[in-house]
Amino acid sequence: MDVDFVRVGGVAGEGSAMAWAEVYGTRQEEFRPSILLRLRELLLTHALPAAFFGFLCAVKALLAIQALQSLLHVGSVAEAGTVVLRLADQTLGLLYFGLIAFCCVTRLPKQRGRGGRGTIAAALFASFAILLIGILPDRRPRPELEVAGSLLLALGMAYSIWALSSLGRSFSILPEARRLVTDGPYALSRHPLYLGEAVAALGLLLPMAGPVALAFAFAALSAQLLRMRWEESVLTSEFPEYRAYARRVPRYLPFIA
Repeated sequence: MDVDFVRVGGVAGEGSAMAWAEVYGTRQEEFRPSILLRLRELLLTHALPAAFFGFLCAVKALLAIQALQSLLHVGSVAEAGTVVLRLADQTLGLLYFGLIAFCCVTRLPKQRGRGGRGTIAAALFASFAILLIGILPDRRPRPELEVAGSLLLALGMAYSIWALSSLGRSFSILPEARRLVTDGPYALSRHPLYLGEAVAALGLLLPMAGPVALAFAFAALSAQLLRMRWEESVLTSEFPEYRAYARRVPRYLPFIA
């Protein structure tokens, strides 16, 4: 009796252990891909974009320091005014890229998005084309428009910073939905960040753009318009209240339906 009892108990215990091991192993197999996917998401959507914009932030900081040093050696009031505008532009650029880096680190998980190579390529081109305008080979300097260009650049950057501060953790480069933002500059138009960036781009183009830069800017604007439509489609699918918001607020220019 004792022997049979021990044998049965041993078999039962062994069966329980095997069953537990199978369940544990299955859970481990399910858990491992989810961890890898989460790490991949953190790397691609948080760490790498934040590092890139942090680098641009550091470049702007160096340029702002150079402008500040130049301010100490100006020879006339007119030259001082030009250097002050340059310093303001670099400082606003520092704040702009720093805020984007912060938003990339802290942004919410996406609820819905639009993928595909074409979508990604258009969104990235629309986002970063402005950075290439100043290094295109066909520059046509117009010194008489430098002050006007600097003022437009400062105005566009300031408006973009306001939009970013309202967008906050909902920021994205690709057409994605995280949280619906309708206050601040988003109560004036549905895409205030893109409007501010367009004004800043105009400030860059005005004093030096040649035919190649103008064609490049037109292509970037076309990609931006595509991205706006894709974003609106994603937001409409995720947030039913977006339709009423879109009927009430103009798409691009404030106060113009």
